[in-house]
Amino acid sequence: MRTSEDDPQDWFLLAADRLRIADLARQHQGVTFSGVELLQEAVERYLKGYLIAQGWQLERTHDLGRLIEAATHYGTSFSDYAVLAEKLTDLYWDQHYPGADLTDFGSDYDELRQQAGEMIALILASVPPEKPPE
Repeated sequence: MRTSEDDPQDWFLLAADRLRIADLARQHQGVTFSGVELLQEAVERYLKGYLIAQGWQLERTHDLGRLIEAATHYGTSFSDYAVLAEKLTDLYWDQHYPGADLTDFGSDYDELRQQAGEMIALILASVPPEKPPE
């Protein structure tokens, strides 16, 4: 199977895999550094898939705030997720490189996961799956 950066469904495929593993990690291990990174990466890929579907030119960034800002140009309801984007991006970088204070790391994970799920549902409702060729 060959994927394409220009196909929103390929972004969603890769995002769904990360989200599934993040959920499994949470269920079996609690909040983990890897689980938080996977949640951030899932949200990033869902946003990029949404943006690609709108005709956006791919920007290679991990900053969810930038992606939310771009998404608001196509749907103003994405502005509701600016705080989610900021928090997940911060957590991503906190665990990605040593040096951050990890004392309360992921203490709001379940709330962030719920908000991510709401945003993902919005994205998937906005970008219907491609119909198979007849």
